[in-house]
Amino acid sequence: MGEMSKVLILTKEDIESLVTMEDAIAAVEEGFKAFNSDRAVVPFPVALNVPDGHGDIHIKPGYMKGTSSYTVKIASGFYDNPKRGLSTSHGMLLLFDSRTGHPLCFEVDRCFLTDLRTAAAGAVAAKVLAKKSVSKVAVIGTGTQARMQLIALSKVRKFDELMVWGRDPKKSEAYASEMSKVLGVKVVPAKTAEDAVRGSEVVVTATMSVSPVVKVDWISGGTHITAMGSDEPGKQELDTKILARADKVVVDSLKQCARLGEVHHALEDGSINEGDVHAELGEILLGKKPGRESDKEVTVCDLTGIAIQDVAISQFVYEKAKRSGKGFYIEV
Repeated sequence: MGEMSKVLILTKEDIESLVTMEDAIAAVEEGFKAFNSDRAVVPFPVALNVPDGHGDIHIKPGYMKGTSSYTVKIASGFYDNPKRGLSTSHGMLLLFDSRTGHPLCFEVDRCFLTDLRTAAAGAVAAKVLAKKSVSKVAVIGTGTQARMQLIALSKVRKFDELMVWGRDPKKSEAYASEMSKVLGVKVVPAKTAEDAVRGSEVVVTATMSVSPVVKVDWISGGTHITAMGSDEPGKQELDTKILARADKVVVDSLKQCARLGEVHHALEDGSINEGDVHAELGEILLGKKPGRESDKEVTVCDLTGIAIQDVAISQFVYEKAKRSGKGFYIEV
């Protein structure tokens, strides 16, 4: 008979009290560096579709060499849940001892850490690819990521005005009312996506669109675009001509973006080839390749989300929880 393991259980409320956006940005940056310095073990994620429940599940395992644990994340979206009075998203991160395989911690974050690390990745991208000085930014989308991405962006770039566009004008207005208070800047609901994007120096796309919502003609010199909604082959937010026009196309993982992201669509229609991708984000952070080199460059970062982000943030939370005494233990 196997011996029992003592496992730390952390609720979403515990986790929210342990980690800030600044913590997440720092952790995710280290994760990207590990990814591009042969310290990350990251297999391709597993996607499970549950058609009977109109749901999908993503399973992402990962390990950072030299650390005491590995992480398996399970995150789900069940899109009929609001009709049942339930949230669409759920999930948790499971940490195991990297020497024995025994469970160490179950972070029942209900997708909070996924949202946080996804937003943090956008901030890391902007840190090395956006102009140092920006005034006007735009977000396409009005959901959780559209909120968190802009909170994260505000930690690395100051801006005066935010344009927001979503398909539902009421949601855009609600977003503007809420986020003007959160960010302390002017937030304007745009009538069209074009109105939001034109003249913006940073553009964040955070939608579930299956067809392009941002067109190449709207993009000015010096613009940085962070596209994070295309995390499945059928999703797309950017006109592929944008990637062809960009001075630098950067990805979190070229292997993954070639199968899932905006890069996937541009490769498929011949707008670019893999050699046109300038760098993976970690390569820029490590100084292996340059980030933005002039205020005239158009830069695009295609973020599909990689497991090393989950590893980095989950380990940070686990270690801090142990120091602070958060959570409770069970034996399994």
